Amino acid sequence: MTARAAYTLLFMPSGSTGESRLPDDPVLSRLGILLQGVERVPLLNDLARHIKNTQLPGKIAGELFNALVSYGILPEDLQSAVLSDDAQFLLQNSLTLIDTLRQLPDSLPETEARQLLPSARKLFDRLPDYNGDIRRLAGDLLAADPFISHRVFSCSRGNFLPVNPSSLKDISNFFGFPGVRLALQEHFKNFSTGKTSLPLLINSLPGYGKTSMVISFALSVPGTVVILADPEALEESWQMLITTLSKRQDRRFVLFFDDIDPRAVNWYTFRTNVGGAFTPPGNIMPVLTANYEFPPSILSRGRRISYPVFDEERCLEMIEDFLGTFGMKKPPRNIVSLMGAEYTEEFGQKKFTELSPRTLMRHLDAYSQDPRKRKQIVELAGGGMITKPDAELFYEFNIELMRSLYGEEYIQRLLKERLRSL
Repeated sequence: MTARAAYTLLFMPSGSTGESRLPDDPVLSRLGILLQGVERVPLLNDLARHIKNTQLPGKIAGELFNALVSYGILPEDLQSAVLSDDAQFLLQNSLTLIDTLRQLPDSLPETEARQLLPSARKLFDRLPDYNGDIRRLAGDLLAADPFISHRVFSCSRGNFLPVNPSSLKDISNFFGFPGVRLALQEHFKNFSTGKTSLPLLINSLPGYGKTSMVISFALSVPGTVVILADPEALEESWQMLITTLSKRQDRRFVLFFDDIDPRAVNWYTFRTNVGGAFTPPGNIMPVLTANYEFPPSILSRGRRISYPVFDEERCLEMIEDFLGTFGMKKPPRNIVSLMGAEYTEEFGQKKFTELSPRTLMRHLDAYSQDPRKRKQIVELAGGGMITKPDAELFYEFNIELMRSLYGEEYIQRLLKERLRSL
């Protein structure tokens, strides 16, 4: 098979209409045109401006790995002691393609070669000479699997880029909200064992740590990969994402849409593909977080997790859990109350812009870093007068925050519900 035919097989499989088209990727598309034998010198010079020769081997290996996955050849197939006929066929075509590209600049007539940029002449120098060894090629393609070395990726326009989220931490370092933490832990554990892929729909007021909790709890179980998807994918590229990830049955993917505005989303695609006419494959679980309520038609398609409002009691609950990390299984109430009062006092002094779990953890971090501060609070708690966190301060802050987010009508509805409960 020629290199051109190998390229078509690997990167231009026919769609449902029977038509093939060049990939959207700028490097792959230029390689495809180059193999057609048209205007090779301008294309080589142009390609050299798009990618360095040091980057090209990794790029081609990654794209070949993806091509094999699209044909159902997974990592365990490439590691198998006996390669399947399909795997051997696709690997052999990959070798043909690589060998042709490696030799291409030298195959040009001298009159054309003189017009090559030096960088274009060296473009394919770093491509390995496999000398027909498909096992060696299979090893290189395995090493190009991005999901081996990373577990969190951003995704934009079909490209998966590894990221190292700064919000990631051990799940033992989350405090308060025991119901939310238990629900997340159970749901991600069940997903990792194949018991459920029901979407999670998570909402709270800002500053409650939704992003950090989702990523940390998702990665606390083995085998999961978190994909940070653009909100636009809920409307535009949903099918592409699902199709791509569904082929990797050796991995479980948390498709994470963070901090969306449910009021601004056109939910047609989501409703159709989640609990509508179609269902995502079992290795993909969508997770959506928002500062607003999700519409009832969306809530019915997943599991709702709603954070209770952060008030003085939940503030004390978080502090109590925090002190537990210092060996205090049942911290004295005096110490907990005093630390809570200190936090609200600092808010009143404008040291924080909000009353939320986020700012409370910043406040508590000083106790983690400074043993003298811990000693001081214990001594103060032994005094005669113990203050408590200001409940009215929490109430006023939360009401104003909800009014700014949800409007006056929402506040009036809350007040009516409270009166009815009385």
